[in-house]
Amino acid sequence: MCVFCFGWAFVKVFFLGWKAQYEKLFIAHLAENYEVTHLAQSKLLNRIDRVARRILGRRVSVFLGRIYGWSAGFSANDLLVCNEGEVHRKLNPYIVESFPGAKVLLVRDLVTASFLETWASVFDRIYSFDQNQCEKLGMTYLSQFFPMGRSHVSAVVGSPNSLKARALFIGREKGRGETLLRLADVLTQCGCDLDFRILVDEGFPDKTKHHITRLVDYHESLEASLKASVLVEINQAGQSGFTLRTLEAAYFGKKLITNNKAVYESVFYDPSNVYVFDESQPWDLEEIKGFLSRQVKPVSPSIIYEYSPEHMLETLMLLHGGKATCHDGSNRVR
Repeated sequence: MCVFCFGWAFVKVFFLGWKAQYEKLFIAHLAENYEVTHLAQSKLLNRIDRVARRILGRRVSVFLGRIYGWSAGFSANDLLVCNEGEVHRKLNPYIVESFPGAKVLLVRDLVTASFLETWASVFDRIYSFDQNQCEKLGMTYLSQFFPMGRSHVSAVVGSPNSLKARALFIGREKGRGETLLRLADVLTQCGCDLDFRILVDEGFPDKTKHHITRLVDYHESLEASLKASVLVEINQAGQSGFTLRTLEAAYFGKKLITNNKAVYESVFYDPSNVYVFDESQPWDLEEIKGFLSRQVKPVSPSIIYEYSPEHMLETLMLLHGGKATCHDGSNRVR
């Protein structure tokens, strides 16, 4: 029996479509203290759906979505948490459609108005980690959350291997390559070691030593972050929300170099920890050298908690009528 209270009834929380390594990590972390379920794709049902839909059409998918829900034990008192990247894939739309309880969608990337039109009537609420996107498209803002809890962070965080500053960027090119290469040159002039891994396709022209063609898994990326002293975050055009790099820097006690001016207004901003650059302005090498030489100021645990998986889950439970209780029986909604 689950330990989420929903008035007089017990509630289960299901995560559907979360398949990246870091996503599985935060769900596994939550499962240590809460009764949550990660819904894996059923290969058999997907295969049946693919074959039968050609003959019988959409009603097969609707039926299979209900079968999936029945086998998972869905009830009207449960909460379903989906993400925008996977909600439309395979049987997921029909599983969502058949879900009898509260349904929320977390948007982690930039989406269009047509995307919202498609899904607004399906979910009870759609959340985004990007404040500007919320204001533009009418979604509800939810703080970005880091996939690790404080207990895990304490176990893995250590000092960088070298006293020399080492800057890390790992991510897809997404039109940011030119900015990253200019920053790499500036940091080198400032005496900083580099670990830049800009992911591009094999056919990408003018690849440099900073380009890679193999996706870096989350555990490898995490290990690289722990070895670095400076993390680099370059937002895409139109993006204002925090990426995981911002939270990673705060959690792990690293410096952050970013082009996201929204950081100035955040609880994470401290000139000793965060350097915000403007691509339209000349680089100030002496200013950057001074930033690299300063000691990091630790972020308080209370602030870190506001961006934790626990806080994300408890916020959703509170907003959608639930009350989360840990395995030890303690009430976690405040």
